Amino acid sequence: MNILYYLFYIFLVYIFYKYFQKFKNYGPKSLKGPIPLPFFGNLLSLAPAPHVPLIKYHQQYGPVFRVWMGDTYTVVLNDVDIIKQIYVKNFQSSNAHPDTPSFHFYSDGYQGLVLSCEHDWKEKRDIVAKSLAKTKIKHLYSLLDNQVGNLIDAMGFHVESGLPFAPRKNIQRFIMNSMLRFIMDKEIPYDHQLVDGQEKSKMEGLLHHCDEVFADLGAGKLGDYIDILKPLLALYIKKSNKSLKKIIDIIHEEYIDHQNTFTEQHKTNPRDFLDVLIGEYLDDDKTNIQSIIFICFDIILAGTDTTSGTLEWCVLYLANYPEYQEMAYKELSSLIGKERKAQLSDRTSTPFLNAFIKESSRIKPVGAFGIPRMATQDIELQDYFIPKGAQILINYCGIARNPKYFKDAYEFNPHRFINSNQDFSMYGYGSRNCVGQLFANDHIYLALSNIILKYKISPTNGKKIDDSDVFGLTILPKEFNINLEERL
Repeated sequence: MNILYYLFYIFLVYIFYKYFQKFKNYGPKSLKGPIPLPFFGNLLSLAPAPHVPLIKYHQQYGPVFRVWMGDTYTVVLNDVDIIKQIYVKNFQSSNAHPDTPSFHFYSDGYQGLVLSCEHDWKEKRDIVAKSLAKTKIKHLYSLLDNQVGNLIDAMGFHVESGLPFAPRKNIQRFIMNSMLRFIMDKEIPYDHQLVDGQEKSKMEGLLHHCDEVFADLGAGKLGDYIDILKPLLALYIKKSNKSLKKIIDIIHEEYIDHQNTFTEQHKTNPRDFLDVLIGEYLDDDKTNIQSIIFICFDIILAGTDTTSGTLEWCVLYLANYPEYQEMAYKELSSLIGKERKAQLSDRTSTPFLNAFIKESSRIKPVGAFGIPRMATQDIELQDYFIPKGAQILINYCGIARNPKYFKDAYEFNPHRFINSNQDFSMYGYGSRNCVGQLFANDHIYLALSNIILKYKISPTNGKKIDDSDVFGLTILPKEFNINLEERL
């Protein structure tokens, strides 16, 4: 019993020691923020949807403020000019990511691209950039055209069957299939498609395990922010999480299959992204195969959740604002007619649809904070001081609702982006921004334009679809169905 009391007192001393550390004064440029609580810091006030209170804190404390996420000193940025100063001009001081148990586990010790350490991320980004450059662009966009066609066919199946259409399931499958075709020349069949049962089961299993990873990464864990809990979380994840291993096993199996069937011809005419990687680095003893596999994993995960989420919000707002849907349809139909499908080359001639996509992305920024960064050195600019080791977040929701940038920011109004060069990027700033942002935008435009040309979208009950946020790894709407009516 005395030992328990002894341990309890040690724990109390530790809690108060960590608590008093939270009031360290960094001088006249110390950041303002809400008063933290012992142990939790400000985490309790941020749950369950941190983007909501952070918008209020922005109004209260200004464009740069701090919160304590457990023991993690976190700087929240709400101003584009300041973001550029930190992520571009002070890039060498802000190019790392926080070292958390979840990040460590899901990157296998930072083996992939997205969460790679600051000393080797450039080499891995160059690998991806070279591989993208060597992939034939015509092949890449032929692949995308085919996947858009499959999505349109799936919608047609629901129309013929008289069934409501579930955007999330089918849009996620569309984006995931584009990633899988690009990486390993595989895809997950839609419900109406008849394919080999074993291959279907394998690819659907991959989608299921990715969903589990999305859910796990979206669930805030105290052990990622409270120092004393970090070893326990690391052990728990390692023992309990099975989804990551199953995904990596599938990618590794495809990598080995590609390696075994690779020929000299595939160096000049690659079948997919894995072929490009193998052709470029097969004889390079320095290349870590595990890194290549986790780069593929990063592309699948990062490319799927954010892009499919943005497209899902676009579909919801098409249903909720039929007047804007008709404006987009008239713009497309007057340009294209019924003779062909919409193409990426049409984008410059569809200013309203482009504005609609931008406004959907603005009012519902899917990646609320992007991927956190960490200050590797003290950063001092203007009236703000960011200490070494601080976690740095971009509050995209705060920027999107900032009257400095957007008038009537809570109103859905695509017209604000017509003839506007508003500087608002959802793909990050500086050299560590999203390497696939152009490909993601192409997915969204090509899918949405062809959906609008082919079908009229409406809510299933005649009322507006609930557009409230569900916070997780990304900000998504509640799952919903829509009615589809084929345009004649």
